Amino acid sequence: MNVSIKNRLLLWLSPALLLVGFAVTASTYFNVREEIDELFDKVLQAMAYSLQTLPATAVETSAPVYRIAQAADFDLIGQRWSRDGRLSYRSHPFEPLPADTPEGWSIMHWRGEPWRTFSLATPQGLVQVAQAIRERRETADEITLELSAPLLFLLPTVAMVAWFGVRRGLAPLQAIVDAVRRRAPDDVEPFPDQDAPQEIGALTLALNGLLMRLQDALAAQRRFTADAAHELRSPLTALSLQVQIAERADDPQKRALALQRLRQGIQRATHVLNQMLTLARFDPEAPPSPLVPTRLDELACSLVGELAPVAADKAIDLGIAVVEPTVIQGNEDELRVLLRNLIDNAVRYTPKGGRVDVSVNQENGAAVLAVCDDGPGISVEERHRVFDRFYRGRDQAEPGSGLGLAIVRRIADRHAADIRLSTGRHGRGLCVNVCFSGGRT
Repeated sequence: MNVSIKNRLLLWLSPALLLVGFAVTASTYFNVREEIDELFDKVLQAMAYSLQTLPATAVETSAPVYRIAQAADFDLIGQRWSRDGRLSYRSHPFEPLPADTPEGWSIMHWRGEPWRTFSLATPQGLVQVAQAIRERRETADEITLELSAPLLFLLPTVAMVAWFGVRRGLAPLQAIVDAVRRRAPDDVEPFPDQDAPQEIGALTLALNGLLMRLQDALAAQRRFTADAAHELRSPLTALSLQVQIAERADDPQKRALALQRLRQGIQRATHVLNQMLTLARFDPEAPPSPLVPTRLDELACSLVGELAPVAADKAIDLGIAVVEPTVIQGNEDELRVLLRNLIDNAVRYTPKGGRVDVSVNQENGAAVLAVCDDGPGISVEERHRVFDRFYRGRDQAEPGSGLGLAIVRRIADRHAADIRLSTGRHGRGLCVNVCFSGGRT
């Protein structure tokens, strides 16, 4: 099961808080212990100098104090040795410290535990003071506990604040989740992002971009469905009529004519559907295909060879007029569809005995693909409309879908190419020039 972001943050924050508490407590303890050691060392040193200044008579005649006290009650002791090695003073009733301790600071093990000692040599003898290290550690523990007690209460408070902050910080994300969950399948309106935090705003921006692309895709799908319904209604109605005529015809010639027209209608409907599918594949919202170096001249020669038999059936001379070795950045499959549509249109509208020329050359640093015919051509007034979907020029007797040049325009746009229409050879026909100004290599 996936862990929520909130639980992940809390899971990482909790050890961090514990680590901070432990680090603060440990640092406090060691700092306090260091300060306690310095403080008690100063106390021992002051005590030693105080014992040094005691009058000799007072020291020599003084009796041991705290005779009824237990040894465990003493954690700070002092004693004094005379020059002849006689113990002249001690603050405790039990055995004295050994007289052979080194001068200055030292640690000695005495009466079953370590003691911190300070020895001071004077003209009158040797002064010794000592303190149990246990007392220092107990004092450091008590001070550390008192200083750390507020932190022990503060850590749960910080944890609660962190939990509340994480919950409040992730509230906009939960709001986006709820908004997406409540959104209807056909609702592609953008999500509001005015007051969203920066990170959530980036998510909202990405979602809105996705919704815009989805809206465009749905619009393209609706256009395709509407166009398909509109364009296929007439051919399908005609097909239904031809089927009825063929079923009712008693004369074999009438039945054969109906079947022939039925085949032609099926071919026309198939051509329209294929053209529409091709146009949808090259929709502007569709992801672009990768462009690679492509030999435009070889592609033109290949397609002319493939379509030459189709043109020959109509007694049309299809050939290559001019060809120069030309390499452009393009997609070969898309360029093949572009050139096939141009040649198919030229062959379709060129009368019997006409001529269609394909050429590939370079003009002013641009690669130019041209398809010219000597058919009826397109009037200057209509040339800006022939690239619209389903548009067919006036006085067009040849059957067609009105999608060929629309597909050519889509593919040219995907290749950043420019299309120019002009009059064909000898002032008649049509010449389509596709200029790849940015793709020549």
